[in-house]
Amino acid sequence: MPDIFSLDSTEQIDRALVGGKAYSLVRMIRGGVPVPPGYVVTTDAYSAFLKSNHLETQINELVANLDYGRAEDVEDASEAVRKLITSSPLPEDVAANIKASYEALGDTSYVAVRSSGTAEDMGDASFAGLYDSYLDIRGSDVVIDAVLRCWGSLWTARCASYRHRLGIAIEEATVAVVVQRMVAAESAGVLFTANPLTERTDQMVVNANWGLGESIASGIVTPDEFLVNAKTLAVSSTILGSKEVSIIRASDGKGTVKVDVDAARRSQFSLSDARVSELAAIGRRVVDLSGGTPQDIEWALEDGVLHILQSREITGAKFLYDEDIEAWQRGDDDVTVTWSHTWAKAYWTGAVSPLFYSARGRELANSDRRLFTLWGFKELIATRRFKYRRSTVYFSCDADRIYYQIVLPKRLRQHSLQNLPPDWRDDAAKARWRVGSFLMMHLRVRFLSKDHGPLRTIKSVYKFIDVNGPVAAKPSPAELRTYSDDELKTEIAVKIKMFEDYLTILRPAFHIYSPVAFGIVQEMIKSWYTGENEYAFQDLISGLPQRTAMMQEQVDMWELSEHFNRSEELKAALFRAESGAEFFADLEASDDGRTFLVTYQGFLAKHGHRGHQDRDLWYARRAEDPQIDFQALKALVSAGARSPEINEEHLIAKREESTAEVLANIGGHRFGRVKVALFTKVLNYIHRFLVLRDDERPFADMVTMSKKRAFAELGLRLHERGLLEGADDYFFLAEQELYQVLDGTAKSSVVRAKVENRRDVFDKFLLREEVPADYLRGGNPLDIDDGAGTDEEGVFQGVGMSRGTITGRARIIRDLREIGKVGKGEILICNSTDPGWTPVFGLISGLVLESGGMLSHGACLSREYGLPALTLPLAIQRVPDGATITVNGDSGRLKVHLDEEVSA
Repeated sequence: MPDIFSLDSTEQIDRALVGGKAYSLVRMIRGGVPVPPGYVVTTDAYSAFLKSNHLETQINELVANLDYGRAEDVEDASEAVRKLITSSPLPEDVAANIKASYEALGDTSYVAVRSSGTAEDMGDASFAGLYDSYLDIRGSDVVIDAVLRCWGSLWTARCASYRHRLGIAIEEATVAVVVQRMVAAESAGVLFTANPLTERTDQMVVNANWGLGESIASGIVTPDEFLVNAKTLAVSSTILGSKEVSIIRASDGKGTVKVDVDAARRSQFSLSDARVSELAAIGRRVVDLSGGTPQDIEWALEDGVLHILQSREITGAKFLYDEDIEAWQRGDDDVTVTWSHTWAKAYWTGAVSPLFYSARGRELANSDRRLFTLWGFKELIATRRFKYRRSTVYFSCDADRIYYQIVLPKRLRQHSLQNLPPDWRDDAAKARWRVGSFLMMHLRVRFLSKDHGPLRTIKSVYKFIDVNGPVAAKPSPAELRTYSDDELKTEIAVKIKMFEDYLTILRPAFHIYSPVAFGIVQEMIKSWYTGENEYAFQDLISGLPQRTAMMQEQVDMWELSEHFNRSEELKAALFRAESGAEFFADLEASDDGRTFLVTYQGFLAKHGHRGHQDRDLWYARRAEDPQIDFQALKALVSAGARSPEINEEHLIAKREESTAEVLANIGGHRFGRVKVALFTKVLNYIHRFLVLRDDERPFADMVTMSKKRAFAELGLRLHERGLLEGADDYFFLAEQELYQVLDGTAKSSVVRAKVENRRDVFDKFLLREEVPADYLRGGNPLDIDDGAGTDEEGVFQGVGMSRGTITGRARIIRDLREIGKVGKGEILICNSTDPGWTPVFGLISGLVLESGGMLSHGACLSREYGLPALTLPLAIQRVPDGATITVNGDSGRLKVHLDEEVSA
C-alpha cells in the first residue's frame, strides 16, 4: 500500500515519504531500540487527499498574498485552510488502508496519532510542538479524524509563520502521520543525550513525571530531573520535582485528562536510578543510530518496560564537544572542583584551538605527573589540573591550593596565590605548611634526579636545548610530504614526547624555585630594607645582566628597520606597498632591495618560527606570513624607534644603581654583611632565572613550529581526501579526533558540527566577543567580583606591572593584525601580549592588559622600555577606544577622562 508504511518494514525508507519522526522511529526499530509498533500514513496519502478534493488551488488562493506581519490575517487564513482540510473526505482507498492498518494493531487498541513533518527535526528547523498529536485514540473512524486534524495542523498560524520565517515554500508544506500503539505509561518524560543548558556532551539529562509525558512537553509541571554521566551512565545528581499533576487516559476511554497527584507520590521520584541508567544506555544507542548527533528522546515506562516514543536532534544548542577534546585525560571530571582562568590569562593567552590544547595540555599533564611522582606528591598524581572550555584553558584551584601548601611556607605563599578565587586566598595563605612533604620532595630530587635542583635545572635546560636544537626544527614540509600516514603520526608523537621531556626539566624552575626566590627577595625587602624606594623590587628585576635570546631578536628586528632609514628607495617601497607579499616581491627589483632580502633571509633562518601572536598553532609565524614583519617594520620605521639596546643599557644602569642602594641600606643594619650575602645570592638566582625565561622560549617555539608543520600535513591530507571540508578545519579537532577521521571511525555529521561550532566560538574569542568566566565549577561560571570597581566615576582599580604615570589616547587592539592602527605615543589596550607584539613597544607610551602578572611578557617588556603598565580585567569593554586615559603603573589605577576634563 503506497499510502501506508509499517514501522517494522524492512523495505527501503524515504524520509520525504514518511517524515522526520517516522524516519527516526524506523531507524531505531531496525537498530534494536524498543519502540511501540505502528504504521505511517505517508505524504503520498496526503497528496492524494489534496488532489481528490482539489484543495491545492484553494489553499494557494487563501495564502498567496498573505501579510505574515499581521497576526490576525495569518490566523484567519490558517483557520480557513484547516477547515478546508478537516471537512474534506478521504479518498476511499486511503481510508480503507488506514482502517486495515489500524485493525492489524488490534481493532480495539488505543493508539497515539502524531504528525511527522518532512521538514521537522532537522538541525536548523525543529517543528517540535507546532504540529498536533492525539493520544489514547480508539476506533478506526476516530483515527481517520485524527489523521485529518494532523494534516490540518500544517496550517495553524504558528506553523505557517514558522515555515515562512524559514523560507519553506507552500508546496513543500507536507506531512505524514504516525499511528502507534499507545503506551499506558506509569511514568514518562524526556531524555536529552547531551545537556542543552550547559551544552556539555558528557552529561545526559532526564525529566520524568507520573503518567504520560505530555505533562512535561506542555510545561504544566516541574518534573523530576536526573543528571547522568554519559560515560559511566551513573546518575550524578537528582532534583525532586513538584509533579502537581499528571496526564492519564480518561476513564471513559476517550482521550486524556489531567489529574492531581497526591502528596505521597509527589515526594517520590517517578523513575528509579537504575531505570535512569537503563534509559541512558538506550539513549546512547539511539545517538549511535543517529550518526552521533545529540538527541531529544521521548520515552515511557509501562509494566517495567521502557519504550522510546520518538527521537529528534536537539535544537537551539550549539554543542562544542569540548569533553571529547579531553579524551587524553585520566579519571573523571570532578564537578566539585573550582577552575580558574587567571593562570591562562597570564601564561596561555589568546584563543586556544582544540588541536593545540590536545597536544600542549597532554604535554603539561604528563610532565606534571612525572614530577609529582618524583616529588612524592601522591594526592596530585591522578588529579586533573587542566580543563578546556570554549576556546580557552582553566586550571584547577583545588590542585593549586594543595600544591602551594607543600612547596611554599606561609610567608612566601601569599605572593603566589593569584590563581585562587579572592575569598580563598586568606585561608590558603594561612594553611599549615606541609614541611615534611617539602623536605621529602627536595631529598627525592637530590638523590633520584640528575636534572633537578635550583641550579641543576637551569643547566639541564640549556643542555637539553643544545642536544635537541639541531633536530627540533626538522623535518621540512617537503620531507613530511613523503611520509606515510603512520610515519607522520610517529613524527607528531616524537615531538610531543620531546616537549614533554623538556617541560619536565623546565617547569620546576618556573613553579618551585623561582616562586620561592621571588618570595624570599620580596620578604627580605619588606623586613630588611628601610630606604625610600618603594618600588625597589621592580627595579631589581629589570635590566638583566646579560643579553637574552629574546632581546637579541628585538635588536635584530630593529637593525632590519635601520636599512630603511639608510635608503629612501627602500622606505618608499615600504610605505607604497599594501601588503607584505607585495612588498617583499617588489624588493627583487632594486639593488638595495636585494641586499635587504639577503639580510632578511638570515633573520628568517634565525627567527622565522617566531613573531606570532600567542602560543597557539593557529597563529601564523613570520616564516609563514610576510604580513607580520611588513607591519612590524612599517611601525618601527614610521615611529623612528630607537634601538632596544638604549633601553637595555638604561635599565641595567637603573638596576645597578638600585641594587647598590638597597645593598648599602641592608648592609647598614645588624648582621648586615650576612644579610647582604644572602640577598645577593637569591637575587643572582632570580636574574639567572629571568635570563633562562627569555632564552628558553625560542626553542619551545621551534618545537611547536615543527609540530605545526606535521599537523598541517595531516590536515592537508584529510582535506585532499575529502574527509575535512575546509583546508584549516584540522585546527578545530583534537589530535585523537584527527586520527579518528584519518582511520574512518569518526562520524562525519559530528565532525562537521564540531568544526563549525568550535570555529564560531574561536572566532568570537579572537574578536574579544567571547569573554571567558574567571572561575568555573561543575562547568558553570562562578560570579566573583574582579575588584576593578571603585567609587569614582571612570576610575578602575587594576594591578600595576611597571612603574610610572602617563596620560594619552587609548588605542584598543583586539588582534595583532591590527597593530598598524597604533599611533606613536598612544596607550595600547589589548588582552595580552606575546613576542609578536614586541615592535609596538617602541611606539606606545603606556600599556593596559586585560590579563597577566608581573612576569608576563607585557610586564617584562614594559619595564624594559620604561612604560607605565597595568592589568585591568575587561579593559577592552570598560575603556572606549580613542578616549583620553591616565595609566598609573604604581597604584594600578586607570582613569577615563570626561570630555570636559580633556578640553580643560
